[in-house]
Amino acid sequence: MMIGLHTSTRMIVGGMLTAVVLSMGVFSPTGAQPEQRVDVKITDFEFRATQTPLQLHAHTVIHVTNEDTVRHDFGSSIFKHTNTQVESAGVLAYGNDVGGAFIEPDHEVTFRFVIRESGRYEFQCSIHPDMKGEILLLSAGTV
Repeated sequence: MMIGLHTSTRMIVGGMLTAVVLSMGVFSPTGAQPEQRVDVKITDFEFRATQTPLQLHAHTVIHVTNEDTVRHDFGSSIFKHTNTQVESAGVLAYGNDVGGAFIEPDHEVTFRFVIRESGRYEFQCSIHPDMKGEILLLSAGTV
């Protein structure tokens, strides 16, 4: 099975689902951090995200499930200049500047990467341009 990977960047404006997270700059005493996860479900032509606060420089997983009856894709600026592993239907792909992946109905895709910089990271379905959102990662310094 071929994973359709995007290599282009997309602009997103207005009306977004926003997931705001705060990076406190706190690391575990051992230096090892568990994987942090964002789950995104596509339902009724909408992204619905659940997540915990994210840390910079930690292994991050975005798991996207397409619960709709049509094909969608998930593309984001969060993967720009970042080595990313993409898994779909047991197929692994690796790349830098991955734009996203297509997701067939009742299928899933998992992105694994490390967030290197705080900022606003937009995501969108290029097939259905009104489907969009963002992850906002704010750096609050060391507590």
